Amino acid sequence: MDARDGRIGNAFACERCRKHKVRCVPSDVAGLCQRCQKARVECIEHIARRRLAKPKAMGQTPTRVADMEKTLDKLSALVTSASAPSSAPAPTLLPVSSLPSQRADMAQRSPPPAPIAPAPPAQPAARAAVLPDPGSTPESALSFWESINDTISGLGRLDPVIRSISVIHMQQLLESYRTMVDFFPFVALPRECFCRDLIQQRPMVMFAILTVASYDSALLQLTLSREFRKVVMVKIMKGEKSLDLLQGLLVFIAWHHHYMDSHAVSVHMLLQMCVGIAGDLALDSIPTFASSPFQKQDSRDREAKRAYLGCYYLASNLSMMESGRARCLSYSDTLRIYASELGSAWEYKSDSILPTLIDTCQFIEDVEETFRTRSEQALTVKCQIKRLSDRWDNMRLSTKQLSSDFKTLQWLQMGAQIYLHKFATALEFLDRETMPWAPGFQLSLRISYLRAIEQFLDNSIQMASTQYEFLSMVDWVNLISTLTALGKLALHTSPMPGWDPAELQLGKTFDYFRDQLASKMPSRLRESSDSNEDVFERFRRITAIMKMALRNAPGRNSPNGSTFEITTSSRQTVSLLQDLPPLKSNGMMNGADSLPAPWKVHPQFDMSSSQFPWKFLMGTV
Repeated sequence: MDARDGRIGNAFACERCRKHKVRCVPSDVAGLCQRCQKARVECIEHIARRRLAKPKAMGQTPTRVADMEKTLDKLSALVTSASAPSSAPAPTLLPVSSLPSQRADMAQRSPPPAPIAPAPPAQPAARAAVLPDPGSTPESALSFWESINDTISGLGRLDPVIRSISVIHMQQLLESYRTMVDFFPFVALPRECFCRDLIQQRPMVMFAILTVASYDSALLQLTLSREFRKVVMVKIMKGEKSLDLLQGLLVFIAWHHHYMDSHAVSVHMLLQMCVGIAGDLALDSIPTFASSPFQKQDSRDREAKRAYLGCYYLASNLSMMESGRARCLSYSDTLRIYASELGSAWEYKSDSILPTLIDTCQFIEDVEETFRTRSEQALTVKCQIKRLSDRWDNMRLSTKQLSSDFKTLQWLQMGAQIYLHKFATALEFLDRETMPWAPGFQLSLRISYLRAIEQFLDNSIQMASTQYEFLSMVDWVNLISTLTALGKLALHTSPMPGWDPAELQLGKTFDYFRDQLASKMPSRLRESSDSNEDVFERFRRITAIMKMALRNAPGRNSPNGSTFEITTSSRQTVSLLQDLPPLKSNGMMNGADSLPAPWKVHPQFDMSSSQFPWKFLMGTV
């Protein structure tokens, strides 16, 4: 053909396949190729056009042609050697296709196409590659990971495991997140939002969703969390402030207990970053929603308001573990206005609980402000306890239906009640000696504290097994703090007339709820080479040692009936401690020597320390 003549291009490839220079294979659906069918995009037929052939290069010589032929021969040899069987050992890094989530992805979301022709004879299984063929990963996933990789270009490249996640896998993880969002309703997504939209418009939210929804593979989730923190640090160092970054951080913190790392940035530091970004974006001064139906509020404003409420929700609840820590965000009327507007608009079903969540967080803050001083007059404490208890009862009654629909609301409200009694039992009465009813009132407060703990734990074991995977960090913190509080009541409470941990059988109560929770929580199979401990294994391991510490704790009574009691010939049980002098109110014996502290016998399980719940979450206990 003459160089001036035109030629017809490949008319059988669609526009998408031609763009990416891959083979276009027709599917069983007319007018739709296999790649467009798998990616769920429109298959646009290519319209052939006549185009001018490129003129021959003026400087092309026989020598250059020979060099090109040698290069092609070398490439062909490389391809042949790569496809041939090799005796080299298999790579230690498993492909994502071997992970449970990827196998479920292929089983659930990739229905096999209708057979067109009889299947060819089975070929010998080839060795799995570390990464899949780049042509098999849709272009949107590749472009997404390349953009993330460009962000951390100065810190190396992304881990190959996460670079091989396909769009199909991403979509499955996104659907899992839609189930999880009811337990943290501050970064909600519309039903018409697909992963390709998040990849293009909100990459950090997409990255965080991939991280939190990969709970069925500890290896993949830990890898994603490590790379996510790396990307966040780079963006923060560059001064980036965006709603996408803020929402991604909130999602990452909300389920942070699944991938806690003692060597990484603390949760408090990440939350401080969120509050700083929210302040720079002026999220506390977004225009309020107009009451007129003709004035619609922008959806991005509603998202920004939810994010601001999420900052306060985390700041209020995570501060419960360390009451002495200063809050990074306090209650304001703006928060209540935002929650009321979103609750009345009801863009999502979970918006209906936002006002109650904020009211409960404000109740927790009210408890802290009321009992900031550790010493009060007995009558003042009695009046304040009555006021706060009545407020909590009214809050529970007004949201009874919502509490049955949303477990996260039940957990938060019961956790707030425990928080109230925790503060009340720690108070010292200045007029205890002059008020005859004060000792009895203190005993009643401690009993109420114990009953609130039992109600919370009884509610927690009523949940379905799958729901434990979706619990947010706030709910998990409440669970750990409540179990720790029960252990502290058994080990670290000061002596009080009428209070006997052995008679109350606190050790057996702890055993019962611990065993019930351990049996309810999921148990996953993992590879023998995988040493990563998921959150449920960590819970079972640490609570089992706590159970042992409670059972073997020293004291004046016998927790298990075998250490301090004997049976006489008349079959009567007699305590070996019955002849010891009684304890005084300050815990001293004979006015001089004090009893040994239980946490001195088990120093690694000092449940009285404010750091114990954090050590529990990180698995460093």
